[in-house]
Amino acid sequence: MLSLLNWRLKVTINDGRALTGQMLAFDRHMNLVLADCEEFRRIRPKKKPGETETPPEQEIKRTLGLVILRGEAVVSITVEGPPPVVDEDKKNVVSFLFLV
Repeated sequence: MLSLLNWRLKVTINDGRALTGQMLAFDRHMNLVLADCEEFRRIRPKKKPGETETPPEQEIKRTLGLVILRGEAVVSITVEGPPPVVDEDKKNVVSFLFLV
């Protein structure tokens, strides 16, 4: 898990939702902190009386931002992408801010 810090992950939780975000932290209980997190869930529209075909599932996306996810709810974790590339100019500005 330590090697996945700052990577973009897709975390599936026990109620069927999927959360995608950058992993900032974790602990021994598999509690996760995700940044720039988005939630995806599938909804099956109800079948109306008289219809023979079932309507297709819809996927709803919701932007959450910073999320703390309880490890008990985590079912699976998959890698979506590598850590973002940080420009050297931005890195120097951040270092300067911490020195002041």
